[in-house]
Amino acid sequence: MKHIITIALTLFLTVFAMAQERNYISICGKTKTSIKWTEERKNGKIYLHTVQGGEKHEYILGSGYKTESWKIVNTSSNTNLSISLNNGIYSISGKFNGKQISKKVKSKGKPWYQNIAYNAGLTLKNGRSVEYECFRPDNMKLYTMSAAKKGNEKLDGKNAVRIEVSLTGFMSAFWSCDYYFDTSSLMFVGYKGVNGGPGTPETKISVAR
Repeated sequence: MKHIITIALTLFLTVFAMAQERNYISICGKTKTSIKWTEERKNGKIYLHTVQGGEKHEYILGSGYKTESWKIVNTSSNTNLSISLNNGIYSISGKFNGKQISKKVKSKGKPWYQNIAYNAGLTLKNGRSVEYECFRPDNMKLYTMSAAKKGNEKLDGKNAVRIEVSLTGFMSAFWSCDYYFDTSSLMFVGYKGVNGGPGTPETKISVAR
């Protein structure tokens, strides 16, 4: 019996450690791209890999789903950049749009959630709002953001929790977007927002069928 329990436990842990995959579709105007998330949990960390078109992101998340490091690779834009956070200081190194970067940036004191789509539903499970910081991918500047729960709405015919993300302070009036999470699992299921200047079509992300 002891051997059976040991084998069952080993199989359970093996399955739990295996990478979990989720697939999404992003539509912006006439442009349609697939997004793949691959998630693996080991040694108390979450290893999240995302691929959209020719761009790849690698995240390592620690306690409370806080980002500990982030790597972005895009061969077409000659980008291969890594960012890590240690003792309140971000270390940034690599190439960004073909330019070599090596610098340090002081944290604003908020938790680092670089991929808020991954964790906002879970983070706000028992709360209404949270302020966090993240780097804007098109200029690598550090911003303070706000995520606020706005209640349940229908998305693709199913109930979902809507969480509004915006800049903080007076800048909140100029831009916001909405993330949607499954009401049961609190996993990411959709997005709506404009990612660009005036006239840019709305981007919509949904679970791939």
